[in-house]
Amino acid sequence: MLDPEGCRIYMAQHYTSGMSLEDWIEIKTREKEVARSEQVAKGANSKLRHTRAFKGFPLNCYEPIEAVFHEEPYLLSPARGTCIFMQDYESFRIPEDVVVVGMENGENFRYIRAQKYLFEGMKVLFVSRYPQSKDLCAWLKMIPNRYIHFGDFDLAGVSIFLSEFYSELGERAEFYIPADVEQRLQNGNHVLYDVQYSRYRYMEVADERLKPLVEMIHKYRRGYEQEGYIKEQDNI
Repeated sequence: MLDPEGCRIYMAQHYTSGMSLEDWIEIKTREKEVARSEQVAKGANSKLRHTRAFKGFPLNCYEPIEAVFHEEPYLLSPARGTCIFMQDYESFRIPEDVVVVGMENGENFRYIRAQKYLFEGMKVLFVSRYPQSKDLCAWLKMIPNRYIHFGDFDLAGVSIFLSEFYSELGERAEFYIPADVEQRLQNGNHVLYDVQYSRYRYMEVADERLKPLVEMIHKYRRGYEQEGYIKEQDNI
């Protein structure tokens, strides 16, 4: 090679975002995730390799929970109108008697106190799958706690539970079915059912516990959105 230094400059300008060829190869082939700060420090390009800078999931509770975070005691007690975003979920643990309740929709997660009547006598930690990543399910697989999925009472809501949670957690995960769900389905939204029917009409219901609910949805040809369980007087 007549001009090795010139070749390095050309490679840096056109292919390696300004960093040395050795650093570029090391970052591209590293098995672990590379922090954006390191990418900028070495090559002034935070997008050289895809890195998830925003991982984790939000959680909330209306009664304090004594948890463990990075092997240290951690009291969960968010003020009303706030929640906690748990990024280092790998180091987060809760007592085994706490039931994890997954809120499918944002409004239900926001107004947990307005749904306290649904979970009387239970020590509950509310979580949300927003942003729609696999982090929440990854954490649930690390802990032994019971998981209840509270979603819409329609075919799409059942599908979300089966594909994202039941398939990973098995019988430890259950779909929340209130005692009055049939009454609510009778007066539910038929448009919701019609829109979803063609996509989910042949959906395999792997969880036997859900078959009566699915039969009711087809019987009344309606769906019912979970926001209907929020009590307005407690909607703060």
